[in-house]
Amino acid sequence: MAAAAAVAAPSCPAPPRGLRCAKTVSFPFSAASSRGRVVYGSSYARRWQCRRWAHRPDATTTRIRRPTAPLTAVVRVSCAYSPGAETITACSWNEYVICSDVPVLIEFWASWCGPCRMVTRIVDEIAQEYAGRIKCYKLDTDDYPQVATAYSIDRIPTVLLFKDGEKIHSITGTLPKAVYVKAIEKSIAEQ
Repeated sequence: MAAAAAVAAPSCPAPPRGLRCAKTVSFPFSAASSRGRVVYGSSYARRWQCRRWAHRPDATTTRIRRPTAPLTAVVRVSCAYSPGAETITACSWNEYVICSDVPVLIEFWASWCGPCRMVTRIVDEIAQEYAGRIKCYKLDTDDYPQVATAYSIDRIPTVLLFKDGEKIHSITGTLPKAVYVKAIEKSIAEQ
């Protein structure tokens, strides 16, 4: 009834831009052609000379799709302290790695390296699980190649484990978390 009254009113305003019309169209090639499909957009829409949404001849059979509630902005809060591995530089290498009194796990990575991202997740998990017992750091080999060269790192991702300022274990490539944990447990047990 309301649609018939809307068709009869020739001076109705144009629809808001947010409203879109949908028309059920049967496709002969679809498996469920009896149900039809609802299509949106200009490929199946006809342009009526009046160009007003209520003046179309088939206004009673067309459903109007109203926009959903406006999307609210998602605010992401990032903390200055990351619970995962911290990033170090060549300048802070001696302070954080060589002079550390607890075992240190260092991941050598690069921003363009896909497997490095997988190892970074593992190192971040290890940093959370072993907080206080070991320290975990990351070093970007593109920014500080002199450190990577000093420890003969020619492939990344490479994880080095230091104890008392000396390298005790080296792991190259993407390996399961258990491999890293085994090396860490061995170094902690020797303390």
